[in-house]
Amino acid sequence: MEEHSEIVTREVPVTLDATYHDTGDGERTINQYVLKEQIGQGSYATVSRGYDTISHMEVAIKEFRYGESLWHLTRANANHHASFLGSKSKLRRVQMSKSAGLRGTRGGRGRGGLFARPAAPPPEQTQPIDMIREEIAVLKKLRHNNVIRMYEVLDDPAEDSLYMVLEFCAGGILMDISLGKTATPLSTEDARRYFQQLVVGIEYCKYSIHENDIAHRDIKPDNLMTTADGTLKIVDFGVSQIFSKGDDVSKRSAGSPAFFAPEMCVAGHGEMHIKSTDIWAMGVTLYCLVFGKLPFEGNNILDLYENIRTATPEIPESTDPRLADLLRRLMTKDPDQRILMDEIRIHPWVTDDGRAPLVSKQDNLGGGRVRDEVTDEDLAQAIKSISAGGLFTLLKAVSKWKSRSRSLNESPSTNDDISFPESSQSQ
Repeated sequence: MEEHSEIVTREVPVTLDATYHDTGDGERTINQYVLKEQIGQGSYATVSRGYDTISHMEVAIKEFRYGESLWHLTRANANHHASFLGSKSKLRRVQMSKSAGLRGTRGGRGRGGLFARPAAPPPEQTQPIDMIREEIAVLKKLRHNNVIRMYEVLDDPAEDSLYMVLEFCAGGILMDISLGKTATPLSTEDARRYFQQLVVGIEYCKYSIHENDIAHRDIKPDNLMTTADGTLKIVDFGVSQIFSKGDDVSKRSAGSPAFFAPEMCVAGHGEMHIKSTDIWAMGVTLYCLVFGKLPFEGNNILDLYENIRTATPEIPESTDPRLADLLRRLMTKDPDQRILMDEIRIHPWVTDDGRAPLVSKQDNLGGGRVRDEVTDEDLAQAIKSISAGGLFTLLKAVSKWKSRSRSLNESPSTNDDISFPESSQSQ
């Protein structure tokens, strides 16, 4: 495969005081960009198909509204935190059960159903504004053929909105799949080709930035899109996390529950190696691509967690032994025994016994060169586009967010179900 990264020094432009206009005929504009139909909606952003009237290029435009996004995600985070605390004893009882097994369900859709929504962290750990800031900071640094490209960031203080102009993926999501719902499996050739691109894209994120590692934290078919020519793009870095080089330990859970690693499915779990949880999610994703269904299901969230922790995914006897081996190693319950990225890239199924080798790691990371680290200044400047008026609005929203967060967290929970915010869609 020929995909590899490119080292680019050009900064992503950040435009202050962008001008928003409603044309009155169903279309809107922000500077030179025409916003057309909405193609995605998440917990704190909407995504519309757009058109750049200067470059005559189709784009995707991700729109954040300061006040709305902060309060919406705060309520969802607080509900999840309170409900999860209330469910700890119940979860422990389920974990002790010897009778749990794989059970079918008619769950919600992958982009809106209960099980496939990202389990956002408790409010005291990550604020929505931090998620927005980190996503922008990360995308400004990353430049790889298999990572969604960000062209520009625009601030519109008059409308209290921030816009990310992104690469448009005409092919849509790689596979629409959810609990209880099947999809048409990909051919072996297509599954291998897309998985190879996923591997080099995630490898680039993990190793290409000097002094930093980046974990995506929400790998799933829903966050893999394709361009018109069939190139895979990793999208939605909304819950991604930046680590110091070699230190990927975190207590924070993030991502979509059906793609959680076993170590994440324990009430009050301690520190985890996040790179290893990403590798597990890659295994669940590959299973979806080749079998057209999820490997673990459940009648409710606790059943799902129990099955992820204890059940063995079904792999038909007719499966290519090389593929079966790779899936088992990707979805090894013990994170210390799980396959490593360097082992994935040379696995016999991935390379088809050497007939389809991946681009070398050196070339994939930019010919041995590394990108600049994501510094505190990068994070601070990620939303420098917020001008004086926009900043005032943002500060008020953050203050209101913190106040409501404290109020929600101090209220006792009477709901024993776990609630998750909507899955954010990059594009």
